[in-house]
Amino acid sequence: MFAAAWFYSEQFPNASRWIWTAAFPAFILETLFYLASVFEKSRELLAAIPGQARKALILWSTALTPYMVFAAAGHTLQRNAFLLLAGLAAVLTFWNVVLPRRVAYDAGFLVVAAAPFITRVFARIYRGPVDHFHLDILGHLMWIRLGLLSLILLRHWDPGPVSLWPRTREWRIGVAWFAVVALPLVAIALTIHDVRFAPIAGPWWRIALNGIGTFFGILWVVALGEELFFRGVIERAFLNLWRSPLPAIVISALLYAAAHLWFRNFPDWRHVLVTAVLGLACGSAYLQGGTIRASMVTHACAVTAWRLLFK
Repeated sequence: MFAAAWFYSEQFPNASRWIWTAAFPAFILETLFYLASVFEKSRELLAAIPGQARKALILWSTALTPYMVFAAAGHTLQRNAFLLLAGLAAVLTFWNVVLPRRVAYDAGFLVVAAAPFITRVFARIYRGPVDHFHLDILGHLMWIRLGLLSLILLRHWDPGPVSLWPRTREWRIGVAWFAVVALPLVAIALTIHDVRFAPIAGPWWRIALNGIGTFFGILWVVALGEELFFRGVIERAFLNLWRSPLPAIVISALLYAAAHLWFRNFPDWRHVLVTAVLGLACGSAYLQGGTIRASMVTHACAVTAWRLLFK
């Protein structure tokens, strides 16, 4: 993170002061909050706080704090953006406190959780003084941890073990399902012109570092968030409901694919078809491994291969 701040401050010297005094501290703070959400020990400490409303209020305040650091220190605080962020965070954190545990309300929670990613609202909230710096990744990290803690601490949902590092068996399962789905994914994506073969160029060590960074960035953020909701919640709910796992895997894969209708230009049917196939593999990895960590590996392998080899 320090290296990234230094790199951008060198690339954009007119924004250097803002990067170090506003963006960098906000990223440090959000990273700490994010890590606290994925470590079991810190979740246990939060769970020990008495009162559901009190827990929700704490989560809500942590959603706003990095934004306030980011915007106040950089003199980019906008009332409408702050109120929008505060309202969205309040809905997500207090949803399971105010509403009863029913299927309709649980489905509504998932819609609320998906909405900011589909509408890309965080790009309008987390704005820097220079157009190059729309740091919506801060919003993405915040929203994932908020959803995770709302589900586990306030809804008392059990998606299976959640953490950043898969166990050996989960690595094997995740990689195995990627190997199963890799050729079908490539064949379908090339046939329907969703991607074209265009491997990144450069020295081998730079490509290797790019691949490692991409893999773990996807594993710990994108894959964790998406696998939590589509496999740990949706697939798990249908697995609990039916004896046969096939409908649960198919439904979660179709809903996962439908969320990518907005990936490029709506409706992006090509990408929907590709992600549906990936969803089937991730759902199978989750079923076999029993945790989202296995499906996170499959997910991260697929996205990393796409980033390195295709456009």
